[in-house]
Amino acid sequence: MTTTSAKLPCTAVVLLAGMVMASSAMAFQQKTVGAATPSGASPSHADQLEEAKNLTCLSGLEHMLPGIYYYCVGARDLARGKGPRGMGMLKIAARWGSKPAQFTMGVGYFNGGVVPRNRPLGLAWLGLATERHNPYIVATFKSAWDKALPQERRQAQVLWKSLLPEYGDKRAARRAELRYDHDRMELVRNAVYGATVCIAGLTTTRLGGSPDPTDPHACTGSTPVMAAAKVADHYADALLDDWRGHVSIGAVQEVSAPRK
Repeated sequence: MTTTSAKLPCTAVVLLAGMVMASSAMAFQQKTVGAATPSGASPSHADQLEEAKNLTCLSGLEHMLPGIYYYCVGARDLARGKGPRGMGMLKIAARWGSKPAQFTMGVGYFNGGVVPRNRPLGLAWLGLATERHNPYIVATFKSAWDKALPQERRQAQVLWKSLLPEYGDKRAARRAELRYDHDRMELVRNAVYGATVCIAGLTTTRLGGSPDPTDPHACTGSTPVMAAAKVADHYADALLDDWRGHVSIGAVQEVSAPRK
């Protein structure tokens, strides 16, 4: 593991880790790890906890972007006091390229409370989370590393090396990208003749046709295929943003009906 210089914050942390920082897993990190409070964070941990308890996790993303879906479920479980189950969900998300999930597990294990304290394992997950050099994650890792004992650092190095082949970006982010690209191609293959699609939570519509993300499971409405693809792209960008190996496939153009 290294403590390299930080880059600009990635979209994934801006959009997603903010929710985790609102959960009980994040509420106690300032006290124990000692990292600076992120810009714009609410001082009311009680309000943050309530927000995290009521996170809406879109079931339509479970197969297409499991790193997004299981991260949300894990953060919500932690906020509701379901520590072991929440960490299990986060571990699934971590396998699908979620750096916020790896970061949350790192904080959880390093601090204890939500799950039994295991500082070497916490350092290992935090080390993995720094791969994309998000400044807040790097600062938190450095703070935890400075507080660790020499033997804890040595144990963390061994654990980090064992986790890296499965959860490092070279494997995990690539796995997530391949899954998403496959599912997206299957989706847009039907973008002809004004085709529409219903993806639970993503394309449910309110009266008047505007998207309604408040029902994560219902499919009471449909959306043009390309519109649904653009919404999914937003989540994919959040998951894979700042990953050096990520190559965007670009916008897919809607196919016109053939001339007679």
